[in-house]
Amino acid sequence: MITTTTRKALFWGLDYLRGAPIHTHLRNIQQVTADGSLLAEHQAWQLQLLLNHAVQTTDYYKNYDAYSQLEDFPVVNKNIIRESFERFESTVFKDKKLNVMETSGSTGTPFRVVQNSSKRQRVLAELIYFNSLVGYSVGCRHGFFRTIPKSSVKLFMQNEVKFDVRIQDVASFEQQRLTLLKDKRIEILLGYSSVIYDLARYAISQGNTPEDFGVKGVLCLSEPLYPNMRDTIRKAFDCRILSRYSNQECGVLAHECSTCGRFHLNTASYLFEILALDRDEPVSPGTLGRIVVTDLYNYALPMIRYDTGDIGSIIPNDCSQFMTPILQSLEGRRTDTLYDTMGRRLVPFILRSIFSEKLNVSPSCILKQYQLIQEDRTHYRLRLCVNETFSEAESMIEILKHLLGDDAQIEVDYVDEIPVLNSGKRKYIVSLYDPSKEVLTSSNL
Repeated sequence: MITTTTRKALFWGLDYLRGAPIHTHLRNIQQVTADGSLLAEHQAWQLQLLLNHAVQTTDYYKNYDAYSQLEDFPVVNKNIIRESFERFESTVFKDKKLNVMETSGSTGTPFRVVQNSSKRQRVLAELIYFNSLVGYSVGCRHGFFRTIPKSSVKLFMQNEVKFDVRIQDVASFEQQRLTLLKDKRIEILLGYSSVIYDLARYAISQGNTPEDFGVKGVLCLSEPLYPNMRDTIRKAFDCRILSRYSNQECGVLAHECSTCGRFHLNTASYLFEILALDRDEPVSPGTLGRIVVTDLYNYALPMIRYDTGDIGSIIPNDCSQFMTPILQSLEGRRTDTLYDTMGRRLVPFILRSIFSEKLNVSPSCILKQYQLIQEDRTHYRLRLCVNETFSEAESMIEILKHLLGDDAQIEVDYVDEIPVLNSGKRKYIVSLYDPSKEVLTSSNL
């Protein structure tokens, strides 16, 4: 049996033989996140290198060679890059072996990017550094709740136990629970917030306590981690629980801090802008806007001023642990935006206050899952997964009408399960309504 110590030694030994690129990136991340002046100098230097490279080696950016600042470059998004992919590719890396990253496409057409080796090494260093905040170290045995396939050889080498999330039902939860009970060497759990939450709730319903498992840390990814979810996971495993904000095309964008409980931006690897929802202009600190990212390390496919499709706000740092700005609010995809019947945008997480108190971890919970679908300006569909004792639909509709508008038409569907997407995620808000495409009349002004 290969021990954790042996795996760790092999990993860093191999990195050393290759010139220690991952270790070098890791040390850089550690240093610049702890020193504000060093971070500013690092960002300025990396940005200049990236922009010069982009205008010199890509067709898309070649006409911006007279730039004087980052804002001289256009804001791009998935559609722009997808439609002009070859123009974004650097001629330096064409026909070379590159790392290919592709989104699941669960909320649209899959999006593919390529990364040069140094960028991939930077991402690995980010993962090692930020995963360590929940107790992960290279070589430790961990469970990953994922849909992306990985060979059995890689699973063995990385000491990873795969928990398939394509099907989420009682049978799958029981299999996952038994795996954790039998293999107490699994120290860290990583994966979708809702999946780990459902497993924790199921384990509690079966009478398990934290002492039954070997879990020492949980890292929630890709979805919001609501307070009721955190409380349930803590009750099941009694360990450090953190969340992070990342995407496939870039890497770790922000991480939750164990000291202040808020998200610090990964400004060691990315530059961030918050732009207005309807125009490419910056908003004031603390104001919601589009999260736009410049990846400082992907030279194979420069992503400059890339609109992630997410909405959030940024405030200055006031935490002693990391010298990086705070992502004060992260409110999900623009496509998941909820509007009231007057067409005013609502904060998606506001549903938490309505539903979280009705979510219970006991076997007799009355509300298990929910999903609110906005079909048009005034029509909504509330999908509920409940047990036979549930009797609060009318009161919930009244609360929702107070939020959405008295003229909101809300239909309730009772379902056995809220379906998950191909990616394994479960969406709590689905918006089919786009106010920008609505023809204004006297009745909806």
